[in-house]
Amino acid sequence: MQAQLDNLHLDDLPYLERDLNLPQKVSLAFLLFGDQHALASYILQRLLALMRAPPTEQLHSDLLRQYAQTNPANWRGHLVEALCIIGARQVLRKLGFRWSELRLHYLPHVRELTLHVHPLLKALYNICEQLTVAQSGRLVLDINDKLARRRISGEHDEPLRFYDYSYLEIFLLDWLTRHHLRLGDIDAIGSDVQLLIEYFKFNDLNSLATLLIQTVNSSANESSSRSPENKYDTDDLQSTPVASSAAAAAIAAPAAAKTPGPAPCTAPDAASSRISRQRRSNALQVHRDRAGILLIINQQSFHRNVSEELKEFLPTEKLTQRNGTNADKQRLIDVFSPLGYEVEAHDNVDHLTMISLIRSACARSQLRDSLIVCILSHGFEGAVYGADSIPLSIEDVKNVLCFDESLHDKPKMLFIQACQQNEKKLKTRNVNATTHSASQLANMVVAMSTVPGFVALRHSVQGSWFIQTLCDTVQKHAGSDHILDILTLAAGQVIEKRGDKDQKMVPIVINTLTKNVYLSEAT
Repeated sequence: MQAQLDNLHLDDLPYLERDLNLPQKVSLAFLLFGDQHALASYILQRLLALMRAPPTEQLHSDLLRQYAQTNPANWRGHLVEALCIIGARQVLRKLGFRWSELRLHYLPHVRELTLHVHPLLKALYNICEQLTVAQSGRLVLDINDKLARRRISGEHDEPLRFYDYSYLEIFLLDWLTRHHLRLGDIDAIGSDVQLLIEYFKFNDLNSLATLLIQTVNSSANESSSRSPENKYDTDDLQSTPVASSAAAAAIAAPAAAKTPGPAPCTAPDAASSRISRQRRSNALQVHRDRAGILLIINQQSFHRNVSEELKEFLPTEKLTQRNGTNADKQRLIDVFSPLGYEVEAHDNVDHLTMISLIRSACARSQLRDSLIVCILSHGFEGAVYGADSIPLSIEDVKNVLCFDESLHDKPKMLFIQACQQNEKKLKTRNVNATTHSASQLANMVVAMSTVPGFVALRHSVQGSWFIQTLCDTVQKHAGSDHILDILTLAAGQVIEKRGDKDQKMVPIVINTLTKNVYLSEAT
């Protein structure tokens, strides 16, 4: 094997690099340059430029030659070990190496040990390989949000403008260059990966936290001069680096308040501990920092200016203005914003724009915990109106919400404030929204202001009975009860109401959720 190493020459590297695909090049650059503090920022920019380059230009990246020129004494061993770690067997075979010999020498399958590559870089690469794209994206969003909250007021720290979460190494390299993560020396002395360890523990990814801890500890055992302050304890999932008692207490305090819960979300905090463990054991917790989008479609005024082919869908009489609906919109904003929801409110939108807005919200919800769509409009049985007086089928709206496969395991909530009288003469516009199987309709709850066949009551100043009561109940019970219990409480309160002419209303809730869903508590 030493003969093959000696035969590696600088002139071979450009040809070798052309046999690597883009993900392999990114991984190699991360493993080789990640601990090169003087070059890491430059290489990060090179990689970002490489991502944006046409495929033909990506072939001529010349990263390996640059690494060899900056490490003339030992670049061969580093490079071959990095190629082993990423499993580039075809490239290694072309260089004359036998995989069986390399595997015994470099132990690429032992994730905590290395010969030349920094052990924490190898561990971080393995973490990148184990996480799905959705998990990687969630990690990046959560870590960046945490770092933004830590940032000193007035401090300028421009975030990385890169959004392809399949290349998690890019984001790790960015955090390393900004010193949010520290590798320390080759024995991990001076390392600091606590930011990641805490994230993995909190999100029930304990095996990944353990990998980082064991990597640091394995390196510590190989260095007699190792300071004990970098060593971690793996016995307790709440453990933190052994440091001064004050520092340990500062780190342990927030961790102790966040008990890991069922995947992919964690259990609610102590404020709702009175709920039985059995009830929570099959629950999903919506986190405030990634709760999701609340899309409000607020129809107050309606027109009939549509093309000739759409006039057959118009109601016989002009739809009246929905006075009071802005009170509902504002109440939804006031209640759900403190729960972490990003509110997107749109007034008086046509029927096709409604579908487009819902599809857009779905496309941007992959890395969030949930999605809420609230439609405030006129309607009739099984339908709601766009501002252009063209009705959409509620089934079509549900199908749009459930079409995206990446959202199948996320709770999707559809709240509708609209009359549902039986209007047999009216028909809805077909928007070709279909689902392919019944399973796509799982994990959805539809709460409507009234059962089929009846009107939905709305005060012209104070807003609708249903939305106002729903918001009151969410505000009071979000920290203790799951969403179905909240909706049941709201429906019960609406049923007890009476209008000035003894009007009554009965909301309806349709549920296909597979787990109880708990919203976050308000800030």
